[in-house]
Amino acid sequence: MKHLISFIAAAFLASAAAAHGGEDHGDGAVPAATGGVAPRAFAQSEEFELVAVLADGKLTLYLDRYADNAPVPGAEVEVESGTFKAVAAQVAPGVYSVPGQVFAQPGKHPLTISVQAGDAADLLTAALDLAPPAAGVEHAHGWGEWTVWGASGVLLLAGAGLVAVRRRKKNRKL
Repeated sequence: MKHLISFIAAAFLASAAAAHGGEDHGDGAVPAATGGVAPRAFAQSEEFELVAVLADGKLTLYLDRYADNAPVPGAEVEVESGTFKAVAAQVAPGVYSVPGQVFAQPGKHPLTISVQAGDAADLLTAALDLAPPAAGVEHAHGWGEWTVWGASGVLLLAGAGLVAVRRRKKNRKL
């Protein structure tokens, strides 16, 4: 009888560990996590590399040389996007800034950036893609959480019953 109870307990516990490959059983696709990363655009040519970052109501441009990744200070940088046209002001060596209120609306904003630095001049194109704000996802409790709690309760009751049966048998023998 002792072996039968042990076998039943082992079978019961093994059935509770119904693991699977981790695939999502939800209804729709989960939106990609943004993690607070500001929208960016990248452009490069044989002469320059440029990264444009939209944050805090301004478009910040990081300009460096393609060959050695050195910042390009003192360059004349002009930014165009549709009807918007602005000359970028240098904030730090290789860092330029233009007002970014025109890029507030979600969508794809094509950028044309002209760079004049000493003898080198180039025209760079990029696209600043602003995704619409993600809708909040409600936290839902699945059946798995309740199954674990229910199985734990059943296991606790079964253990208490087993202890009671053993004590009763022990008391009868005395």
